[in-house]
Amino acid sequence: MDEEITIPFYNDLLFKYFISDNDDKESMYLLKTIFESVTPLRCQALYVMNSELIPSRYKEKKAILDVRVQTDEGEFVNIEVQSTGMFESLHKRFQYYVFKNIATQVHSGDDYRKIKPVYMIILFNDEDRRHHELVRIRSDCDEKYHDSDGSLYHIYYVFLKEIDRIIKEKGKENLNDLEELSYLIEKGSLCDRINMTEVGRIMKRKYDRFMEDMNLREEAWAYEKARWDELARYDDMKKELDAQLAEAKMKAAEAETKAKAEFVLKLFKSKYLNEDTQWLENLTEQQYDQIFKKLIEDASLEEIKKIIGD
Repeated sequence: MDEEITIPFYNDLLFKYFISDNDDKESMYLLKTIFESVTPLRCQALYVMNSELIPSRYKEKKAILDVRVQTDEGEFVNIEVQSTGMFESLHKRFQYYVFKNIATQVHSGDDYRKIKPVYMIILFNDEDRRHHELVRIRSDCDEKYHDSDGSLYHIYYVFLKEIDRIIKEKGKENLNDLEELSYLIEKGSLCDRINMTEVGRIMKRKYDRFMEDMNLREEAWAYEKARWDELARYDDMKKELDAQLAEAKMKAAEAETKAKAEFVLKLFKSKYLNEDTQWLENLTEQQYDQIFKKLIEDASLEEIKKIIGD
């Protein structure tokens, strides 16, 4: 394998390696930093409930590599990195995960007051194409007061690629903690600020150890190849959808022009019974609009024919 290869920090396996070791103080420091940068949670202790890395399963559903955490206050938090996908579809899937985690906390007859909120953090390697925000928060809010008091679910999307826009607007030296973290994760080991924060230095040390482990490195690389295949399929699908949309728009325009032509022809015949109508065929939509206007204004036949150059 090429030793010059790099693995992005948002790689599923590498990212879980960063933050899932309950016995490693650096992992717990990274995990706590992510929590407190993205959510309002402030935790003294965290416990990763699924710390195993699960090797040789990159072809299966990537959700197996999410990080499930419980705080010292009992809240549940899922962290997942997402490289590709349509936001609307992903949001439905993540809501399902959150609701499932809420539902499994109790059984019939249990005290529902014991249910703990479920938080989900999705580090999405994309931009927010609708609102251009680094973080988009989804939760159950009161319609009148717009607060989420008592809500059991809170979903935080961090759009990592928004960091380029933010840096262009405010500069690297003025980034807040979350922006600095997003910049580091999005740029990975090649980030020019990786040694400027404790989080960056920890990630660099753990990344170097990860890359020295041939099994982990090759497994992560397999994830990357699978991700590229997925991106290629996504691009092909998008091109096909774009082509279908363009064709649909063209057919709709043709249908609209045909309808206008038929209407103009009927109106023309009602005004000029014995006139030849062959010259009214295969005109543009704009010409039919102009002829219709002249017919409504009772313009002369000579004036009408000037529209097509006769």
